[in-house]
Amino acid sequence: MDEVLNGKPLEAEMWKLGYIETLLHYTSIPTSEQLEILSSLNELTDEEADEILKKIKENEIKRDPRDQYEQMRKAGVFDD
Repeated sequence: MDEVLNGKPLEAEMWKLGYIETLLHYTSIPTSEQLEILSSLNELTDEEADEILKKIKENEIKRDPRDQYEQMRKAGVFDD
């Protein structure tokens, strides 16, 4: 509602910032870009945080071997 009333974009919620900070290290996003994201956490809008979370999910490195296998299978690694 504040966004509509004063024209300023909403600040990112604290839980989103914590989630980004936690998951960012488990992605294939280059380290330089990770550092950029981490340094801008305090200035992110809610929309920007959503975009970063989407990017994190797209570049997520699975930790469970089953999930890793499934990700590789979907990528066609085992196709002839």
